[in-house]
Amino acid sequence: MWTIGLLLAASLITGIKLAQHLRYTHARKLRGCEEPPKYPHKDPFLGSDYWRDQKKAAQESRWLATSTALFAKYGRTYEINNLGQRMIHTMDVQNIQSVWATDFENWGLQPLREGIAVPFLDHGINTTDGDFWRHSRALVRPTFARTEGANLDFLGKRVDRLLGQLPTDGSTVDLQLLFDCLILDTSTEFLFGESMDSLLPNQRQECMSFINAFDYCLYAIGARVRLGPLRFLHWDRKWLDSIQVVHKHVDRYIDKAIESHKNTRAGSDETDLKTHRYVLVDEMARQTHNKLDLRSQILTVFTPGRDSTAHALSNVFHVLARRPDVYEKLRNEVLQYDDAELTFELLKSMRYLQWVLNEGFRTHPTTAQSNRMALYDTQLPTGGGKDGQAPIYIRKGDTVMASMWGLHQDKDIWGEDAAEFKPERWQNLKPVWTFVPFLGGPRTCPAQQMVLTQEAYVLARFARSFERIENMDPHPWTEARRIGFHSKYGVKVKLVPAASKQESY
Repeated sequence: MWTIGLLLAASLITGIKLAQHLRYTHARKLRGCEEPPKYPHKDPFLGSDYWRDQKKAAQESRWLATSTALFAKYGRTYEINNLGQRMIHTMDVQNIQSVWATDFENWGLQPLREGIAVPFLDHGINTTDGDFWRHSRALVRPTFARTEGANLDFLGKRVDRLLGQLPTDGSTVDLQLLFDCLILDTSTEFLFGESMDSLLPNQRQECMSFINAFDYCLYAIGARVRLGPLRFLHWDRKWLDSIQVVHKHVDRYIDKAIESHKNTRAGSDETDLKTHRYVLVDEMARQTHNKLDLRSQILTVFTPGRDSTAHALSNVFHVLARRPDVYEKLRNEVLQYDDAELTFELLKSMRYLQWVLNEGFRTHPTTAQSNRMALYDTQLPTGGGKDGQAPIYIRKGDTVMASMWGLHQDKDIWGEDAAEFKPERWQNLKPVWTFVPFLGGPRTCPAQQMVLTQEAYVLARFARSFERIENMDPHPWTEARRIGFHSKYGVKVKLVPAASKQESY
C-alpha cells in the first residue's frame, strides 16, 4: 500500500515538473529566447553544493576572487539552482540596465527581503515595492537632498574631533575604527537631529557597545540573505541580544520625536526650529506614531548609509597608505586651494580627488552585488545561446543577481589593467551603466551624493593635515563582509603631519 502511494506521489510530481518544463519551453520559444550557460551542480535538486562553496569562500576571505573565477569560466551571464530556485547571475551591462531601469516595473525586491531582517527591522525603503516604497522614498529623499551644504557644517566639526585624536608622534593608528565612529556620529546627527558623539572619549565605551551590536546585526542579516529561502534555519542568540541593544538606542530618539510632535502646535514650521534642518525621524513622526514602523523606516535608511560610507573611507585609505604616488597627487590638488572653504561645489571641482573616489568604489566594493525577483514573466536582453547574445526567458519568481563587482572588473570595459587602482583612467571616462556602485534607475541609492561628498571632504581634510600616510600593516587588502566589504585587518597607518602647515585641532 505504501509502495503504491509513493509511486503515485512520484508520478504526480514528475507529471507536474514535466508540464512546467513544457510550458516553459513553449513560452521561451515564442519569445525567441535561448538558455544561458548552467552551473554544473553536484546537487541537482537544491544546488546545495554551490551554496556550500560560496559560504566557504566567504569564510576564507576569497568570495570576490571566486566570483571573478565563475564569470571567467561560465561567461558574463549564467544560471544556478539557488536552493531550488532559478537564479541568473549576470555582470552584463545590458541585463543590469534592463532590470534596474528599462524593465523596472517587472522586477521587485520585496519578495526577497520581506521578513529577512525581522525582528531587527521590517518594512522600509530597502525592503518594499510599490506604493509603500514610493511613500518611504518620498519621506527619505529630502533628508539627503538638503545635506549637500548643511551636512558639511556638522561633518566638519566631527572631522575636527577625529583629527584631534590622531597621533602625530609616529605611532600606529587604526583608521577603520575611527571612521566607523565618525560616520556613526554624522549619521545619527542628520537622521535623529543629535549625534551619538562616539568620538568623545567619555562616550566611546557606551557607543562601542552599540557599534559592536549593530555590526553583528548586519553580519547576521548577511548570513540570512545568503541562506535565501532556508533562512528559517538561522537562529543566533547573540543576534537577538544585539538587536535589543540597537533597538534601545534607536528607540530613545524615536520616543523623543513622537513626544516632540505631540507637543508641537498644529501648523508649526515643518523644519526643526532650533537647527532649521530637515530631521528624518521628526518628519516621519508627523506621519505616524507607530513605534515599530518608525524604527523599521529609520533602520532601513541608517543601515546602508552608515556602513557604506565608513567602508568606502576605510577602503580608499587602505589604498592610499600603500600608494604614496596617488596620495601625493591628491594632496597637491587639494593644496592648490589653500584654506578655501571645502564646499560641495569646490569638492566636486577637484578632478583627481573625484577620480580617487571612483576608483575606490570600482576596485574595493562596499556592495558587490544586488538581486531582484521577477514579478511577472519577462526576459533579459542578452546572455542566452551558444554565443551568449540571445535573450533569456524569465518566469515570474525567477531571480537575477547583478554583479557590480564583475562589471567593474570587466577588462573589455576597463582594459587589461582593470584590477589595478589607477585614478588616471577616469580622465576621459564618462560611464553611465558601466559604473554603478549605487546602481541606477528609479531605485538609485538616495544617499549617493551624501556618501560621495562626505568621503571627499574627509580626504581633503587629511590631505591638508598630513604630508604622508604610511602603511604599518603587512597584510594586503583582505575582504571581510557584513553586508558590504571592508578590510579584514583594519587600516593601520602612521601619519606624518604636514611640515609647512598643520590644521589646528
